[in-house]
Amino acid sequence: MKKSKLLISAVASLISAILTSFILHPLDVIKTRQQVAAASDGAVIAYPTLVSSMNLIFNTEGIFGFYRGLNGQLVASGISWFIFRYIFDAIRYYAEGIKYSSFNSTHINKICLYSSQISPISNSIATIIASILSTALVHPLWLVKSRLEMQSTNALEKGWRQYSAGLHGIIECIISIYQKNGICGLYSGFIPTLLLIPHSTIQLVIYDILRAKSTKYASNHIYINSICFFFYGFTSKLFASTITYPLQVIRSRMQMAKLENIQLKIYDVNIWSLSRKELFGFVKDHYFPGIMTHIPKVSIHNGVMFLIYELVIRLIESLIE
Repeated sequence: MKKSKLLISAVASLISAILTSFILHPLDVIKTRQQVAAASDGAVIAYPTLVSSMNLIFNTEGIFGFYRGLNGQLVASGISWFIFRYIFDAIRYYAEGIKYSSFNSTHINKICLYSSQISPISNSIATIIASILSTALVHPLWLVKSRLEMQSTNALEKGWRQYSAGLHGIIECIISIYQKNGICGLYSGFIPTLLLIPHSTIQLVIYDILRAKSTKYASNHIYINSICFFFYGFTSKLFASTITYPLQVIRSRMQMAKLENIQLKIYDVNIWSLSRKELFGFVKDHYFPGIMTHIPKVSIHNGVMFLIYELVIRLIESLIE
């Protein structure tokens, strides 16, 4: 029963991650390009605002430009969330000493995957361990996803290799990176990614606290519960992403620099010699580019994903009841 319970949660996470990523992928393309544009030596072009970047992509690449790297996004997101959720739930339930043997298949619909018995400490420990393991396993896929999103007409003119669509493009990209930079190339940006583990911890702990606190006020009305799930996911991501955004920018630029042999000279600046206004501009341009696109996108993404996750959990439970 323990494995069945963990699989239900993991499958629900996989489905919700894929659906949400598909719906909101255009915003992810814009965010990635905004993060790396200043360090790409002119190969990746993006404007600072969402609307101007959308117009640029549409005018130069058409509607398909918004779906660059969609194949990589769906594969990376689905696999990553499946692995993470399985490990996360296994560790946190083990840490709390919850006994699965008392459940049977006729009562599976009564299993609460977000038991109020689970403490924030257990959730934090589970998040850290699950994040490290899932990142180590899936990082190359996220690297490929980012590289595929950077493909554009301008990148082609700069000599950047363009990859095929579909799963074939993912395989092409992995082989190309491995041949060019070896196994280390596939793990470019891995350290900044590990530094983002606090992001996942903040996000999931806040979500679980909000959900646990609201349990006693839970409604039987599906629409009210759905709004709550969306709000919890949105709020938790909003705080986590805002706090850790500079690390995400550094990771994206490190990945691009490694893959295309670009020197990140933009950080070779003596910040102590800058005036307050210049320092503010430097931090804004090199640590927070694209944040006004990223924060709304990921917050909505997380809200929708957790909403779908909760609904899929209930659907699966009702089907196997």
